[in-house]
Amino acid sequence: MTEMMMNMRPDGALPARTVAFDYLRSFGVLLVLLHHTVLAYVTFGFLNPYSFMETFSPITEAVIAGGVTWTGFDRIALLNDTFFMPLLFLVSGLFVWKSLQSKGILRFLVGRLLRLGIPFIIGLVVIIPIAFYPTVLANNLAYEIPIKGFGAFWLDYVKGGLNPPGPFWFVWLLFAFDLLVVLWYGFLKVTGLKSFRTRSPILDKPLLFAGTLIGLSFAAYLPMRIAFNPGQWGGWGPFRLEVVRAFWYLLYFGMGVAVGARGLGEGAFRSEGPFAKYWWAWLLGGIGSYGLLSWIFVSEWAGTLGVYAFLIEAALVILALIAVFLRFFKRRIGVLSNFSANSYGIYLLHYLVIIWLQYAVLRANLAVGWKAAIVFVGGVAICWILTALLRRLRWVRRVI
Repeated sequence: MTEMMMNMRPDGALPARTVAFDYLRSFGVLLVLLHHTVLAYVTFGFLNPYSFMETFSPITEAVIAGGVTWTGFDRIALLNDTFFMPLLFLVSGLFVWKSLQSKGILRFLVGRLLRLGIPFIIGLVVIIPIAFYPTVLANNLAYEIPIKGFGAFWLDYVKGGLNPPGPFWFVWLLFAFDLLVVLWYGFLKVTGLKSFRTRSPILDKPLLFAGTLIGLSFAAYLPMRIAFNPGQWGGWGPFRLEVVRAFWYLLYFGMGVAVGARGLGEGAFRSEGPFAKYWWAWLLGGIGSYGLLSWIFVSEWAGTLGVYAFLIEAALVILALIAVFLRFFKRRIGVLSNFSANSYGIYLLHYLVIIWLQYAVLRANLAVGWKAAIVFVGGVAICWILTALLRRLRWVRRVI
């Protein structure tokens, strides 16, 4: 996710052809904040009174007396969950190959360790325990469980293996994917093989790209779906992820790497290319695929057919967003570029801020829409301001 920041000129300006993808990545970060905002107000949330860290969301109003929920937020959360993380992995892969070519393996890895490793450690030791502590307070309200002090709570979290990692699972997995690309790049350098031809039918023809992405999605996801259940997390300590989606995420990251290696100024993803030209068709395809998925989920055809529809919908929605951003975002806009420059820090801080804002309005006599609006808008504003202030420090700016 931070590769585009490395591609910025010293004055902070973005090359014209990267503006659309840079703003798309920022939009993906906003979707993350929206997702974690609405999880507090869905109808199917739960708290775990026996294990504070094994909870649906640290703040879950569905189990609090007087809590407010809305089925509309159920739909938002479920739609978001189908595509927003694959979108972030795809965008995160766009500049990996070019960065490797320009920096070499060693400098690239050092840069990734700074950008990903340091935030991951700080996030686990500091941000996640503070972010999850409101679940102790929420359990007291819901089940009258005695409140545990933060020091004891933090110590239990460390003894428990720094698990769960919260949204920092994305950070470590992104680094793992980077390592896989480095290994492939090193193999190609040693063997003298070429990785990408001057022209590639898959990367030059939108329909072929979409068909390949969907077909490979079936191959990456369906075997894992047989072995693992959705929502089943696995791993060691903080290095955890939703297992069923592991290769699916890798596929989208790899597609991003391939698109970036081909060149964003070439192929189907150029600013005046076929995706941008027919943005309306891709948008209709994305909307239609979500409508079909929604219908299948509430019909007797749910099950295996629903899994196929989910994978198709994710691909088409992501491609629709790419087409729209390529068509309408070709020049820098001051406020959007400022948000984009701070978006990585916003992602790193958002969980702590969002959860505490949810707790702050938990007992407020407000409609669910007002609560969600306060949390989302307030979360974006606070994280944006905090990140901008932190990035005034040179050593922080080198990391985020």
